[in-house]
Amino acid sequence: MNSKITTALLLITSLAAHAGPYPGAVGTVGSRAIHKDSPLFVNWANGHSSYQYGADVDAIWRTPAKAYGKAEGTSMDIVCLGNGGSITMIFPLPIRDGAGADFAIFENAISDYFLELAFVEVSSDGTHYFLFPTASLTVAPVSGFGDVDPTEVDGFAAKYRQAYGTPFDLSTLPTSPSLDKQNIRYVRILDIIGTGDTKDSLSRAIYDPTPTIGSGGFDLDAVGVIYQNEGTSITLIESRLTPQGFQLLWQSTPGRTYRVETSTNLQSWQILETITGAVGTTTERIMPIGNDPNRYWRIVRP
Repeated sequence: MNSKITTALLLITSLAAHAGPYPGAVGTVGSRAIHKDSPLFVNWANGHSSYQYGADVDAIWRTPAKAYGKAEGTSMDIVCLGNGGSITMIFPLPIRDGAGADFAIFENAISDYFLELAFVEVSSDGTHYFLFPTASLTVAPVSGFGDVDPTEVDGFAAKYRQAYGTPFDLSTLPTSPSLDKQNIRYVRILDIIGTGDTKDSLSRAIYDPTPTIGSGGFDLDAVGVIYQNEGTSITLIESRLTPQGFQLLWQSTPGRTYRVETSTNLQSWQILETITGAVGTTTERIMPIGNDPNRYWRIVRP
């Protein structure tokens, strides 16, 4: 028998013999993997608010726009975080807590066991972030091209091979006045350097393929949305006359398009400006008043 085939069979047997308590790889019983073409997805991340690449990532992999839109399910169409890097993704509409998984993260793992792990955090206000609980039962260091048993890790991004998303359920996060689970505007992904120095939620060592160079660390393909907040109303926080003009301050979603319109009779509306929601939870504009004795303004979300 070919020695490479023998080695592969022994590896699979070894992983099966030491299977952990968590859902396994794509196609196994209980797997929670979601294919990129699943009808569950109603939207995709369409921008980022921050990107800090870590060590050992070449310039060719430092393009955050590669993670915009639908998952490609390939090895090349990704943004690499680098070892210890992070990226924060934004969405056309906020993610909301629904029944079961609410969004999924896609990595570009070429096998069911080459898993470059990352923490996942979410925020509704861009200031307070909440970390999904994690579990790592891998007991020994993993080489740069080594394997991680997916049944021994849970709560991390990159649990599944390319083209399959790892799902996350907002209901698993604690209740907090600083987290609105019906208006999640930010998803932050933080690469883990898997030397064992970083710990899971129960202070156990986390091991993953280390070291990796050139395209080190987590490789983001996309973030797919399963439940989104489709409310059409816009909360106007403040509207007042200032020396500079008429101030409008409204609750917004970063990356979402808004239209500022004006009228003198509440019937015919003129578009003054089409803008993109600012990073944060609000957007502000000061509009010129003009010489009309009566003037009205409104914010429209196309």
